[in-house]
Amino acid sequence: MSETKRLRGVMAVLVTPLTEDESVDEGAWRRLIHRVIEGGSHAVVVLGTAGEFAALRDDVKRRALGIAVEEVAGRVPLIVGTGEPGTRRAVARAQEAARLGADAAMVVPPYYYPCDQAAVLAHYRAVAAEGGLPIILYNIPQFTKVPLEVPTVVTLAQEPGIVGIKDSSGNLGGYQQMVTQAQSETFAVITGSDHLLYASLAFGGDGCIGTGLNLAPHWFVGLWEAAHAGRWQEALALQKRITALHAAIAYGDFPASIKAALAVMGIGNGQVAAPRRSATAAERERVAQSLREMGLLG
Repeated sequence: MSETKRLRGVMAVLVTPLTEDESVDEGAWRRLIHRVIEGGSHAVVVLGTAGEFAALRDDVKRRALGIAVEEVAGRVPLIVGTGEPGTRRAVARAQEAARLGADAAMVVPPYYYPCDQAAVLAHYRAVAAEGGLPIILYNIPQFTKVPLEVPTVVTLAQEPGIVGIKDSSGNLGGYQQMVTQAQSETFAVITGSDHLLYASLAFGGDGCIGTGLNLAPHWFVGLWEAAHAGRWQEALALQKRITALHAAIAYGDFPASIKAALAVMGIGNGQVAAPRRSATAAERERVAQSLREMGLLG
């Protein structure tokens, strides 16, 4: 992925289909990657939060990335989550992703141990300098408990090798500050909240790395295209459909609902990594009914 042109668009952050022993369901994985690319996703993101990166075995993550490199085959940028609690671990994970063929790394702050913003800055500088891939910051403080504060983002936006941020905080005010203060021709500000895509584009943001693209990539692509053509009423209608989709399938532990929806679409079996639970049979049936009502399931 070029570091001289801002990353933009709607990008699918994929769930990782699993077998019962929590290995990669390789057939389902290939079908899912093909589905989102054919649906128009501008990039593919693997082993993010929806991909259960923090719960999967290392060998499973390597296999998932290896298959993704094969299946994407350079058609769109391939971004991989490489965040780790320790700096040396995060550097090693990024280096491994580079060797396997990823185009960029998406990196959460060093989680688990409390750390201040000076430590966050040092962490990202090391990963950018030594990891071997362009770095996308990933702000998701509700999971990491370590926020990426706006001044930190503004500073990191000037660092070589750091090309953007996925902001999943849900804080639209903070996102707008990042657009105003950090965005440049070489630094993208991307929302990780599907329900804020319309609002983020209206404010000049660079797109979305979203889970809903697993299910309805054409809705996201349509919203993107409508917004950029100035058809804001059409874009708003699609945003309402995306928001309603998430509300309708909110069952089980994340990302169980997305996996359940894919299962009823014929991709995977809905399995999530232990100890979290998959959607129940009754919940899966309600998901199927919701998808039928929304025209996503025949």
